[in-house]
Amino acid sequence: MSRRERCGQFLQEGTLYQARFDQSALNLSPSEPGTSTYAGSSAGTSSQDEEGRSRVSTYSYRTDRDSAMFRREVDGRDKQHTAVVIGLGGLYPAKEEVQAILAQQKGETKRILDLGCGTGIWAIQMSLEYPHASILGVDLAPVPVDGGALPPNCRFEIDDINLGLSQFHGQFDVVHIRFVGSGLKNFEDRMRDVHACLKPGGIVLWIDADFDVYSTERFGYRPPAADDHSGSSWPQRVTSEVRRASLKLGSDISAMEAALDAGLWKDPSIDSTTCRTGSLYLPIGQWASHEDPVVSQLFKYVGALMRQDFIGGAKSIVPLMTKVGWRREVVETWERNLIQELTELKTHPVFRVRLAWGRRKPVPARSVTQQIHSMVGMHESFPMIPYPWFYLYDSEEAALKQAEERRERKGR
Repeated sequence: MSRRERCGQFLQEGTLYQARFDQSALNLSPSEPGTSTYAGSSAGTSSQDEEGRSRVSTYSYRTDRDSAMFRREVDGRDKQHTAVVIGLGGLYPAKEEVQAILAQQKGETKRILDLGCGTGIWAIQMSLEYPHASILGVDLAPVPVDGGALPPNCRFEIDDINLGLSQFHGQFDVVHIRFVGSGLKNFEDRMRDVHACLKPGGIVLWIDADFDVYSTERFGYRPPAADDHSGSSWPQRVTSEVRRASLKLGSDISAMEAALDAGLWKDPSIDSTTCRTGSLYLPIGQWASHEDPVVSQLFKYVGALMRQDFIGGAKSIVPLMTKVGWRREVVETWERNLIQELTELKTHPVFRVRLAWGRRKPVPARSVTQQIHSMVGMHESFPMIPYPWFYLYDSEEAALKQAEERRERKGR
C-alpha cells in the first residue's frame, strides 16, 4: 500500500465513532477508592449563568463553558487530536520506547492511563492498537462515546486530577496526559502525582499547548492584536486572553510551561537517560507547502483542521471571558476578527505543541533497542509519513536553549 493510500486509510479511521452527548460515563469502576468524585467545579455539576443558560465544565479542566458550545467543542477536540497524530506520525511520541514497554508478555496485562481523555478518541484508538492492553481514560465529564462501539479493553471514569491520583499509583505502564495543563493547580504536585501512577520502567507522555502563536516556517513570534485593531495577530490575542483568564481562575499554567520546556531530566523519579522534549509546529490554515507532495498534502489537511479548531475555540470562550470581566460583545468581536484573519491568511500562523517524556526508575536492564529488534513490523496501524516540523531535544541544555531562543524572538 502506498503512503498516500495508508494516509487516506488513517484519516478514515479517525471517524469510526459516533458521539452521543447525553450519555453517562462508561464502565465506571466503583471498586477503586477516590474515583468517580465530583468536586464543586467538576463536569456534570450544572449551573445557570446570569442569562439563564446551562453551563457545564469543559474537557480541558476549565469550568463554566457554555453548554450550547458542547457539541462544537467535542468536534473540535477530535480535529485537534487528528492534527497532532498526523504531526507525530502516530498516537504517541517515543514510539520505540512505548512499543517496547507495551509489547505483549505472557501472564501480564499492560495498562495505559489517559488523563484528561476528553472525547475518548485517543484511548479508544490505543485500545485498538494494543488489544492485549487495558486502557483507562479519566476526565471531569462523561465521555461522549457510543457504548456499542467501545472496545472491551477500554473504559472511562470521571474524576478530577486536581483532587489527587493516589488510587492509581504504581499501576500503569504508560501515562498519557494531553492539553490539560491550563486547568491544573499546583503543577509541581500534580506532576509528581502523575509520575507516581507509573510502574517501574513505565513511561509518561506530557503533551500540551504553547499559548504563543508563531509565524511562518521560521516560527517567529507574532504579538497580539490590540482592541483598536493595531498589532499583529488575533489568534495570538485570543490564546493570550485564554491564558490570562486561566491564571485568574487559579491555573498554574506558568509552572506547566516551564516544566515541560525544561523536560524531566531533574525529576528524581524519572531516569534521566530516557528523557526527551519536543516541539511540534502545526500550521493554522492551508498555507504551508513542501517539496514532497505527500507532505504538502499533510500540511494542507493539518492546516484546515487547526483553522477549524481555532475558530471553534474562539466561539466557545465567551463564558470564560465574561467570568473574568470581559463584555460579551468584545469577545465576539475578537471571534469575528480571528475568523477574518484565518480566512484571508495574509500571514502564516503556526501553533506549537510542547512535549516531554521519560521513564520511571528503575528502567529494566534489557535495552529498548534489544526489545524493538524482536518487534519489527508489529505496529503498522498508522502511516509513518515524515512530518518536517517536529523537533526533538535529547538534553536539558538543548531544550532550554530552544526555549531561550523562543523568548528572545518574542522580545524583539
